[in-house]
Amino acid sequence: MTTTLNLTGPIVGNDSSWIYDYLGIDCISPKNVMESIGDASEQLVINLSSGGGEVTAASEIYTALRQMNTTVSINITGMAASAASIIAMAGDTVNISPTAQMMIHQASLRDVSGNKDDLTHLSNILDKTDQSIVQAYVDRTGLPVDKIVKMMADETFLTAQEAVEYGFADQIMFTGTGTQNKVTNSLETGMFPDDVINKIGTLISVKEQVKNEKAQEVPDTNTTESRQAQRSAKAAILLEELN
Repeated sequence: MTTTLNLTGPIVGNDSSWIYDYLGIDCISPKNVMESIGDASEQLVINLSSGGGEVTAASEIYTALRQMNTTVSINITGMAASAASIIAMAGDTVNISPTAQMMIHQASLRDVSGNKDDLTHLSNILDKTDQSIVQAYVDRTGLPVDKIVKMMADETFLTAQEAVEYGFADQIMFTGTGTQNKVTNSLETGMFPDDVINKIGTLISVKEQVKNEKAQEVPDTNTTESRQAQRSAKAAILLEELN
């Protein structure tokens, strides 16, 4: 039996994923992934498209997939960038759409502040993070460490063909073009800044009763139009409060 899981949107931690769920915005979190893969008994197929996000969350997902006793196939359908490329490395087989891309780069921090000692410490943390990420790429591709390090420093985008040639993917979907033998072994688009996450979380918690008149005016149907209208209504309420 094959279990199929679609992973789209930014990669976020468990503590903030509920806000994306509340607003009806796709996201990828360790908790949601682990709950979804729990029933996989024979084969797990993951359709992945994400601009990346939190490295720690991606590492948790990568580890969970590598620990599975079932066969894991990952299809990169649009973009596997930044932290999403880490998740892609967990597949026993990695397929990539001919129109898809991968992107790898060095880890970065948002909202950085502090004195020179603080920044030196943060630089060391980022260096350790990069070393951890490099290992996932090396394990899959078999490329030398210094080659991977250079590609990350250059913020390298890979076409489907290049992803296969370098060993990040095994095969281009629909074409049969790929490697003969598998190597053994934040474009953070869509992510909310931490201060916005905190503000929205507080507003929702304190004013949960304000699933208010605007949201109630939207018919309770399951059409795409109604879901979009509900999402817009909720976002409008929150934006009013944030301003």
